Amino acid sequence: MSVAQPGAIPAHEDRMRFELFWRPFRSDPSSVVDVLPFHREYPALLESCEKMAYLIRSYSVFSMTCASLGHPGGSFSEAEFLAVLYNYVLRYRPEDLSWPMRDVFYLSKCHACPAYYAALALVGYFPVERLKFYGQWGSGLESHPDALVTPGVEISGGSLGQIPGVAVGRALGIRRNGPEHNDRMVYVLLGDGECNEGAVWEAFMAAAHYGLDNLTFVIDYNKVQAKGFVHQDMNIEPLADKLRAFGLDVYEVSNGHNVAELVDLFTRLRQHRCGKPIAVVLHTIKGKKVGQCQYNPNWHTSAPRTIEAARAWLRELWHQDGKRLGAPEAFVESLGAAMEIVAPLHPDVEQVVDRQA
Repeated sequence: MSVAQPGAIPAHEDRMRFELFWRPFRSDPSSVVDVLPFHREYPALLESCEKMAYLIRSYSVFSMTCASLGHPGGSFSEAEFLAVLYNYVLRYRPEDLSWPMRDVFYLSKCHACPAYYAALALVGYFPVERLKFYGQWGSGLESHPDALVTPGVEISGGSLGQIPGVAVGRALGIRRNGPEHNDRMVYVLLGDGECNEGAVWEAFMAAAHYGLDNLTFVIDYNKVQAKGFVHQDMNIEPLADKLRAFGLDVYEVSNGHNVAELVDLFTRLRQHRCGKPIAVVLHTIKGKKVGQCQYNPNWHTSAPRTIEAARAWLRELWHQDGKRLGAPEAFVESLGAAMEIVAPLHPDVEQVVDRQA
């Protein structure tokens, strides 16, 4: 399938570029260096991660509006985690997708890929202009990730509960590659509603059985799933106790939107290998930073209804965070002005043939 390559942003829209006020914290994301609270770089790291989370949400609004589809609730709740992961934790090379010493990240809650795609674009896997074509035929940015067409995506997915088991296999395979690979990690982000799936708990049990301390399960515990609150639809509490009973080394982040908590935890986890897989429970808010989305199941699956509604979301995000973080108001205006409903790139959907046919 061909991949659309949007051209350069028109001159009147060039202010929508994030490079005006943010760059990735690491110049070389293939290596990691611990940054501790007493280090000179620590405040800069936190600010950089906050800016990236702000950009992830803003570009998610942009892409979902253009596509008239998406999952804002789960995309917004995972923004800070993705920012810390790609800005500080994960080792990768956007220019070398098959680099054998990379860490691995799997997005198991695949419906929340608008934020994932935004993060990948921000760190250089593909141009941010391409986000405009999210969900369109041939764009390479499917409504659920496709590892065959999207740079940086390690696994295709859609059905909830399937990817944690794959992560177990990947972590086991990495360990069996030999001691040169012992420092590599596998991270997988799950939804709390996804933990209703029995396959998830089978993966937890298998990971503990094999002692995979190179595997970290991160649960985005935003309390809301597709049709309502988790505790009403299928209560998973006491979650931390259940994870411990399955043999995992469990950590809870009381505020998964506090980048300092995330940075400090993942710095600690780098030195903490004890023969058990790790589980991190992130307490987050579904739809965080957009008032009408927060804790609202109606925004689990839906793009903003109109471009004007989306621009209001962008302005709300800017007033909450962007203004404080130094994002120029012109960025918000230009990003909003660049939004348009994008028609499917394939001229005749009836002629599309499944690759596997």
